[in-house]
Amino acid sequence: MIKFIYILLFLLFPLALCAQVDLQDTLGTPIDTLSPPPDTLDVTLDTLSGDTAIVTIDTSRQVQSDIDAVVNYTAKDSAVFDFKTNKLILYNEAVLIYKDLQLNSGVIILDRETEVLEGIGFQDSTREGKYVQTPIMTQGTDKYEGVRLVYNFATKTGNVSMGFTEAEQGYYYGEIIKKVNNEVYFVKNGRYTTSTNREDPEYYFLSPKMKVIPNDKVIAQNVFLYIEGVPVFWLPFAVFPNRSGRSSGIIPPTFGSDGTYGQYIANGGYFWAINDFMDINATVNIFTKGRYDFKSRFRYAQRYVMTGNIEAGYTMIRLGEDTDPDKFTSDEWAFNINHSQNITPTLSLTGNLSFVSGKSYYDNNTNNFDELLRQNVISNLTASKYWEGTPFSLNLNYYRDQNLQTGDITQRLPNLTFSVTENYPFRSPSGSSYNRNFYEDIGFSYSLNAVNSLTRTTTQTTSGTDSTYNDDKYGARHNATVKYSPKFSFISFTPSINYTEIWYPNSIRKSFNSADSSVTETTIDGFNAVRYFNAALSFNTNFVGIFTPNVFSVTGIRHTITPSLTYSYSPDFSDPSFGYYGTYTDASGNDVKYSFYENGIFGSPPSGESQLLSFSMNNLFEMKTRVNDSTENKFQLINITSGLSYNFAADSLKFSEITNTFRTKIGSILDISGSANFSLYKYNDSLNSRINSFLWDDGKVADLTNFTLNLSTGFDFLFSSSQKEEKKSTTNDTLAETEKSIIIKDKYDAAYDIPVSGSISYFYNLNQSNPNNITRTSNLGFSVDFSLSKNWNFGFRTNYDLISEQLSAPYFTAYRDLNSWEMLFNWYPIGAYRGFKFEVRIKAPDLRDIKIDKQTNDRGAFSNF
Repeated sequence: MIKFIYILLFLLFPLALCAQVDLQDTLGTPIDTLSPPPDTLDVTLDTLSGDTAIVTIDTSRQVQSDIDAVVNYTAKDSAVFDFKTNKLILYNEAVLIYKDLQLNSGVIILDRETEVLEGIGFQDSTREGKYVQTPIMTQGTDKYEGVRLVYNFATKTGNVSMGFTEAEQGYYYGEIIKKVNNEVYFVKNGRYTTSTNREDPEYYFLSPKMKVIPNDKVIAQNVFLYIEGVPVFWLPFAVFPNRSGRSSGIIPPTFGSDGTYGQYIANGGYFWAINDFMDINATVNIFTKGRYDFKSRFRYAQRYVMTGNIEAGYTMIRLGEDTDPDKFTSDEWAFNINHSQNITPTLSLTGNLSFVSGKSYYDNNTNNFDELLRQNVISNLTASKYWEGTPFSLNLNYYRDQNLQTGDITQRLPNLTFSVTENYPFRSPSGSSYNRNFYEDIGFSYSLNAVNSLTRTTTQTTSGTDSTYNDDKYGARHNATVKYSPKFSFISFTPSINYTEIWYPNSIRKSFNSADSSVTETTIDGFNAVRYFNAALSFNTNFVGIFTPNVFSVTGIRHTITPSLTYSYSPDFSDPSFGYYGTYTDASGNDVKYSFYENGIFGSPPSGESQLLSFSMNNLFEMKTRVNDSTENKFQLINITSGLSYNFAADSLKFSEITNTFRTKIGSILDISGSANFSLYKYNDSLNSRINSFLWDDGKVADLTNFTLNLSTGFDFLFSSSQKEEKKSTTNDTLAETEKSIIIKDKYDAAYDIPVSGSISYFYNLNQSNPNNITRTSNLGFSVDFSLSKNWNFGFRTNYDLISEQLSAPYFTAYRDLNSWEMLFNWYPIGAYRGFKFEVRIKAPDLRDIKIDKQTNDRGAFSNF
């Protein structure tokens, strides 16, 4: 009867909760929110608690509460509901879930009257001042931790004592964290850090008052920067990021001094996140001795459609007073555009445009060796269109080449190319590859290239620098190729004809002036079509030989020989019958031949008849080794290619040089490649050239004219100390002794195991095409990277000229991982840009401006904080 009364009271009472408690199972017991309510309840009175009952439920229940949603909870030890105070108390490894809110804590108290949720941790009996099972509340993506947590369901507010919460790229700690609403939190005696060491962070920002705006920012007053527990810097206020992605805001500057330009404020400015697709930043540098820099970058991106950026930089230098004879002034600028866009699936636009006032801009604005040694600035912008299912494509290109040494600029706009890739117009798409008609193997390709080229040449005059566009060229070139590719079982036979036609808007004529021995060049405007052609016939085949020694696990060696023979013919288009070349008589009475189109953008038709027979042979040696009964390895031993040609139409020196290239690889240790060229003809010292007389007349076969050798190897190993000792243990070792020995061995290994990687390369070139002027190049390249520990990394790179016995741009690097911080050190000991750069900074991207930076070079010393 008593049990029935308690069951009735429990059902009629407006209880807002249901419970699932297992006194034996751990927290890992799942909460089944779909289980139906049981038919009976086991209720046992606790005679010691008076008005309190301990409710043990064998299966899960859900009750719709006044809080407006179902609450699920579980606890390891007990769930106590106090009918008098209308409170639910969960004890030991308690969990409560309400909508998107989950609370884990040692003790959870839910007050039904006030709708206040409270979580409390247990004090750790083994560590003074420490707590275990501290409350952890997650709501959506937010997470809060502390010793004591209070949350009001009605007002959606709460506070955390000795709280901790994780935000974007950082962590916040507070003596008290109070949630005013979903938009604002207040923190008393708060700390912010990106360190993952919660107990003892390497650094943190301390503020007595913090205002946290979720997914936006944190505003703090009287901010102190602590490093290893020591206050090192103070700010009256600070704003920290607290959101993912980009956010608009001020870019804090750095301060320091420069050996040439004095004290400075650098890299300060503003970043504006315009929307999800574009942003812009602008920064300035101000120096006390008359230098001002401005830089800006605009970025844009739309997924699967386009991406790009626009960068601009301007430097103004005013050194010295107006009356100073050594006064120096300079105005330098640079402008870059990168763009990539898929307009349609078959139409795209890509480009990289760079414009700069001159080389001095890079000299004054970068320490990057690639930019400091840059000789040319190249720009390209290309619109590409192809027609799916056809061989047709169209490219429209803008090209610009700026020579930083001479100041000359060459531009090509437009540069249009229309192409028809090789296709077989007489072949049926559904036809078989066997039993084709001969005409089905006739292939055709075509290209059209129309170019307008404009060149600006910088010349020095008595009044200064005079820059003018002095060369304008344009024309169109058509190229068509027809070839026949029949299939034979053992040989490939391919005849082909290539036809080229060039359209020019003008031509030139030359005449000799005997009065002053000058040559006058006259331009004749008018349409000109220049046509020329050549024909070729090639044969290719291959022979394979296999040798199976079965010695030392070598199961086979294969030798593949691929000979190729090509005959090509081209008429002499300088013959007067073609009308492309003319002559004039010089002062010595000699006829000088010239082309009417030698100034054309595509050049002139070839002069001189050519009947060229070319022969080449490729020798490839491969080896197969057996690893085990089911596995074999195959690799190349060496690949050698040799070539020689003979021109039947040449009046002398009919044989070309013999060319040889080779490449081999010794396992994964060493790559070897090179080339060697030989001449069959004698060299005449008085003429300073080869003559039509063979070396074998003097008992020699050939002269080496050029030789190149490349060697490269890489290494990657773990260097271990030979003094290391094995850890010995017996079955009688206690757990404490075993753990102690393992810890010692780990530290020992960390101190003496050094991963090392690097590369060594060697380049040698011998050029003796002129035996009286032999040149040699011999360079040794070396690079190495190693880690003395998991946090210390070092690197060194250099090249050594063995001829001049000089180092070329040696470069040392050192990197130290300081957990939340990092240290970088770069040193160039010699050369035009010798100096060093030292930097210690916070790793977090949004806080990288907090750093100590010092660098020196030939322009002086730089330092900032």
